[in-house]
Amino acid sequence: MKQFYALNIQNDYVYVLFVQKNGKQFSIINQQIIDLSELSEFLKNKKSYYLSIEQDEDVVEKITIESLINNESVIRSLILMQLHEVDINKKLIFNYVPLPKNINDETTTYLIDGVFEDNYLSVLELIKNLNELKSASTNKFSLLGISCECIKDETFFSVHTQANKITIIAIHKQAIIFSREHRITADNAELRELNLVEGITQSIAYAQQQFREINFSIIALSGSIVIDEIMVEHICMSSELGVTVLYPNTFIQGFEYEEAQEHIFAIGSWFIPKKYQFLPTSVLAHKQYNIISKVLLTASIIFVLISFFYTYEKYSSYADSLQNYEIIKDKLNKTANKTHTYSIEELHSSLKYIQIVEQYLKYHPLDLILTLKPLIELLKPQELQWQYLDKSLELNVKFKHSFRSLKDLYRFEKLFFNKFEDINSTFSSTYKNNTDYSKMNFDTTLTIESSKKERNKTEILRKRRR
Repeated sequence: MKQFYALNIQNDYVYVLFVQKNGKQFSIINQQIIDLSELSEFLKNKKSYYLSIEQDEDVVEKITIESLINNESVIRSLILMQLHEVDINKKLIFNYVPLPKNINDETTTYLIDGVFEDNYLSVLELIKNLNELKSASTNKFSLLGISCECIKDETFFSVHTQANKITIIAIHKQAIIFSREHRITADNAELRELNLVEGITQSIAYAQQQFREINFSIIALSGSIVIDEIMVEHICMSSELGVTVLYPNTFIQGFEYEEAQEHIFAIGSWFIPKKYQFLPTSVLAHKQYNIISKVLLTASIIFVLISFFYTYEKYSSYADSLQNYEIIKDKLNKTANKTHTYSIEELHSSLKYIQIVEQYLKYHPLDLILTLKPLIELLKPQELQWQYLDKSLELNVKFKHSFRSLKDLYRFEKLFFNKFEDINSTFSSTYKNNTDYSKMNFDTTLTIESSKKERNKTEILRKRRR
């Protein structure tokens, strides 16, 4: 049974998870947030940690090289040469992936992701024992790791928001082919929501424009945005893509409700593929030196270790058990102090409330409104009302518009009812036509009621939306 620490450094704070692995299942033993200045002392005498770092200054470039060149060292040399040509002269730690291309293309375009070594090493210097550093990279590759672990589609978007920062990556065959990290500004909560949705949908539209030959399947959301259903619906409608939520709780125990969304980057730190890890040459050399030293030392005293093997194993098991006991005891005491006990009356009241809410959540007006999209694109409704019936939902939509000529009115009316007939084949719907041909005023009210067939479809859509 393996235990390790997952760390995510953001500005002056470090999100820490103490994790226990058993096969393919993980358990969160403890979680906390510490000041960055306390990190060195916190890691003292601790083993096995995975690190994800927020980097405000990074390098993202596209470089084109002849497809015949496939030697890794030659490719890296050509990349460095072209980076110097665009005035990137600081020492870099970078990785690269080939972007999708046509079979007959004679060149290959590579996406370069890198960090400036001096800035990056200044953070790693806080970790005194680099031998215990199993992985280190930036937040967007941490998001890639957890996204590929949760979503098995070949091509999709993954979006993470935290406060006013948005991280968006486009994933194709478990590689990042597009990324954007930026912050929004807003004077109030309403403007913040608008700017967040606009920033996300514009970035997704730009990526789709850049990769027209690729069909993106869904948008996977994580972070603070997942608790706002209205923003999720706006993103779904604007992008015309399915929306889901990164939900690692299926294979990670210890998080309550949406608590995992606060630690997405820390969780993803132990799923980052090796080729996307940023470990400087000096760190790799240091790790290799220590590995060789340990091997030589082990070879020289191997016969002595054999005689003490079983004793050491029992002591190590005892020490781990004692540490787990203290951590679990502390967590249990904190939970007991914070736990509020509800009375029977309060529980009955909550149950009645849930039953009422579930009754009205069976049918959502948005599910019917979406079916009217062809008509809404043709003419903006003047009025839109709905009401809940005993076993269904009724939607009334009024369309009204004045025309300059009878000919224009006739053409529009014909087009409108042709589109309505397409919708009418799916739903139980009627209309009331009050068009005044003498005044050339188009006036029609549609009434749509969710049928049994559509109610089943609505329930499926609602589950996906949640």
